[in-house]
Amino acid sequence: MNRRDWMGWTAAWLSLPGSVWAQTAEPVRLGVDGLLQDTGLAVRWKAAMGRDLGLAANWVREPSGTILRQLESGELPIGLFLSHPLADRLEQQGLIHDRHTLARTQVLLVGPASDPAGVRGERDVVRALHQILAGQAAGACRWSPAPKDSALAGLSDTLTSTLGAQHLPARAASTGTSSASAAPLPYQWLTLADWQKMSRAERNARKVLVDQDPRLWLNCQVARSFKTPHPAGKLLVKWLQGPLGRQAVTAPGSVWQKAQG
Repeated sequence: MNRRDWMGWTAAWLSLPGSVWAQTAEPVRLGVDGLLQDTGLAVRWKAAMGRDLGLAANWVREPSGTILRQLESGELPIGLFLSHPLADRLEQQGLIHDRHTLARTQVLLVGPASDPAGVRGERDVVRALHQILAGQAAGACRWSPAPKDSALAGLSDTLTSTLGAQHLPARAASTGTSSASAAPLPYQWLTLADWQKMSRAERNARKVLVDQDPRLWLNCQVARSFKTPHPAGKLLVKWLQGPLGRQAVTAPGSVWQKAQG
């Protein structure tokens, strides 16, 4: 469906007498991960939704894990969240539905420029992560876990569940960095937006160690709660998937890309 067809279909649907849309004036409560707001994508969607759909929404900012639990309980009717293993379980159980991927953004594994864990050149992010954790256990470096309920914490859970650390041989750490005090900066996940916001001095002290592994992406997804359907929910999801919603994803300077597939 092209832009003109989509706008015509939307206008016709909204104008139907007694339509579901016309029966409700209550704004939809829409859960949104903070990264979507901080990078401007949610702001662009909000403006376009008001213009194209006349839709008022109460945006509820929460980490992705929290949004998903609120969809599960019915506290939120619709959520915009980032890749998280909880979403698969809830969809399988029928507690969320109409789930679609809308956009994606890159994740970087970053560490101190001195690389005391010795992961520079490693292309497999799981092996690199386990090497870092082994280095931390040996007192050679420090790992900074992502905040609980965040999409980055969910990424860690997904990656570490794929391979047992005890089966990974530790590579030798760099020489001259036998204590954590020699490398105060931690290894950590950063989104592309996080990295771009850092000052030049902050980036110079760090090194992007793994960024090409195809697992290092966060997908922005939308889903509706099974327990609390909202009359505008189906239309909103279709609009986000359509050409008008996609325009917001690829705005100039955006760290988001169109979803693959």
